[in-house]
Amino acid sequence: MNGRTVQLDLRVVLPVAVLAMVVLTIILVEICGREGVKLVSESPTAGPTGTVGPTFTPGPSPTAGPEQATATVQAAEGGGDRDQVRQQDLAEIQQALEDYRAEEGEYPTTNNNIQTLCVYEGDDAGCAIKDFLDPLPQEPLGDPSINGYFYQSDGERYVLYAIREADEVPECEDHPAHLARFDSVMCVSEPGAAPTP
Repeated sequence: MNGRTVQLDLRVVLPVAVLAMVVLTIILVEICGREGVKLVSESPTAGPTGTVGPTFTPGPSPTAGPEQATATVQAAEGGGDRDQVRQQDLAEIQQALEDYRAEEGEYPTTNNNIQTLCVYEGDDAGCAIKDFLDPLPQEPLGDPSINGYFYQSDGERYVLYAIREADEVPECEDHPAHLARFDSVMCVSEPGAAPTP
């Protein structure tokens, strides 16, 4: 060395260091957010390995308010599978409704209004079938007050409604205004007709 000194200009070094830290943080978050990423090497002498716990796989994005459906109408990936689950759930709910009618002589009545099946305990007539089916099936997309199962009955007949995402399941002929936020709905009824107004 010939006696020269190196001077660093902090106005240049500091922003570069901050940028590097931000980039490293983003990379670390991306890597650690993936399911099954090993936190410790798997060498025989390293000891047990840890894995990151299960991560949330985002589905369709939620909307700001109840006016719109949470699910996208273009049948998000898995929409057909979710529709199959909905059909099975509606069949279980129908059986519980029949069991309720056998015991009580009529279906739980909503006075012909459409309600969530059982989101609001004490207000939703559909909660009455919990004695025959508990827990009640939950809608595959989540939030039952937005994407749940819906129930309408005059005591003699009923209709159950659910969102429909794919074309494999038949669409309900009736699409009540109360469920207009869904582009498509499926339904089942007993004894095959909608409740009388």
